[in-house]
Amino acid sequence: SSPPAPATNSPDYGVIWSIRRVLADFSEAPFFGNELASLGLLLGVLLAYTMNPMSPAYGSGLLLHIIAAQALTSAIGVLIWRRQWKLHGWYPTYVPLVSVVPAAILTHGGSWLVIGSSALLGALIAPPLASAITKRLPADMHAYIGNVLSMAISTALIVPLIGVLIAE
Repeated sequence: SSPPAPATNSPDYGVIWSIRRVLADFSEAPFFGNELASLGLLLGVLLAYTMNPMSPAYGSGLLLHIIAAQALTSAIGVLIWRRQWKLHGWYPTYVPLVSVVPAAILTHGGSWLVIGSSALLGALIAPPLASAITKRLPADMHAYIGNVLSMAISTALIVPLIGVLIAE
């Protein structure tokens, strides 16, 4: 008789998983993708902010705006793309967190319109674009290339669009 199959722990994709995934998105870019690593990252930047609020985020004073918008874009992405997470076990919801959102806020400021529109548009556009690009890469190329291309393209499209939105 064959040995029993090892038990697998598949996530339930519920509220706790969603919160952990949003946190993990903060450390996904350096390949950690772990909520504890993300907590350390966030605690470190908040400590730097308390020591000198003008030090992080290029002296813009917009660090808290950026972090809030990053959490929002990740939450939107995790909720919208939950089915992709279930199908594939991973989905690049971190892409707008590290690209579109900080670029939009550093370019156009920390108003609610900039925060909300960059978070929403980034979550809607960047992850599926990254996935589509990655699927078309040659097998010998790392998937991260598709994610970085999505970061560049999404940022180049969304940041000017937000400029038009806030100009009216």
